[in-house]
Amino acid sequence: MIKYRLRPNVVVKIERRLHYPRKLSVLSTILSILIAFGVAGAALTILGADALIAYSQIIAVFITPSLLIETIKYAIPIGFAALGLNIAFRMNFWNIGAEGQIYLGMFASTGIVLLHVYYGMFPEYFVLPMMIVTSFIAGGAWCALPSFLKAKMKVNEILTTLMMNYIAIYFVDYLIYGPWRDPKGFGFPLSIPFPEYAKLTLIFGESTYLGSILFIAMATLVYCILKYTKLGFELKIVGESLDTARYAGTNLTKVITLGGFLSGGFAGLGGLTIVSGIIGRLRPRASAGYGYTAIIVTLLSTLNPWLIIPTSIFFGGLFVAGNTLQVTLNIPGATIEMLQALIFLFILFGELFKRYKITILTGGGKPEP
Repeated sequence: MIKYRLRPNVVVKIERRLHYPRKLSVLSTILSILIAFGVAGAALTILGADALIAYSQIIAVFITPSLLIETIKYAIPIGFAALGLNIAFRMNFWNIGAEGQIYLGMFASTGIVLLHVYYGMFPEYFVLPMMIVTSFIAGGAWCALPSFLKAKMKVNEILTTLMMNYIAIYFVDYLIYGPWRDPKGFGFPLSIPFPEYAKLTLIFGESTYLGSILFIAMATLVYCILKYTKLGFELKIVGESLDTARYAGTNLTKVITLGGFLSGGFAGLGGLTIVSGIIGRLRPRASAGYGYTAIIVTLLSTLNPWLIIPTSIFFGGLFVAGNTLQVTLNIPGATIEMLQALIFLFILFGELFKRYKITILTGGGKPEP
């Protein structure tokens, strides 16, 4: 419990709620989103745009079949990263590095394609499975390092995972501007186009369908890991209290490192879906901040793997709508990023009022009406 004295006879008391009902949690989240959209509408009006038209176009993204397919396509990499963050946040490991882990997934996927095309390694039918496996391993290894450092030396994971984002991004930039540049690409910083058998377009020629199957399968896997396995139980105990986990005989280094590996691995799969599903090749800055958006998705879904699916689709729709709004209303592309930031900000405020009870006491020690 914390007390702040505003005036000699006015005290603000902040105490943690021991329990808060699910209805309060849902209401807080919905209210946070509505307030964020209201503030964003005011900002659009200041920019000279019609907020009602903007919101109608955002809604159209979710009810127009062709746009909905595109929305799900953009939601898949966000969702994969969010599934990984779900595991990390469950053990109280603040992984801010999903963006870098996505880039490592793109690096590994493209590397498999280049090994196949240039050196004849792997038969055609083996390329896509190898891309899936290596993207998971690469992303997982990229997150396992900071998680190991936290477990062994108590290094702050926020700093390490955040800084490793830039290492991954500039490493991919080096490759695509240098040795991995397409020799037939007229000097543009692009890799060679992926062959069809290396793309997620095996169902109806559209990556959304196979990507959605993989996404739902991985959400099921994450749910089962957290709900029914010993590792899931250990991750929960570690997240609630390191001391309790230590006294229970948990190998903290093993659990935290493995949890970090799984977290980065799922984000790496998100990188695969970008180069193999959305773009069809590797290019600089291929991720439009999907790893950072995944942080919002994870918090908004209250660490529930099933809720990550619709929440990812919602934010995927915002990305698609942002492209439309730039053309139709002539507003900056950063507007959608502003909306995402507002949603994140008000969710944090909502979490504050949801988890803590704020009481104003007057001089008599009674709550102020």
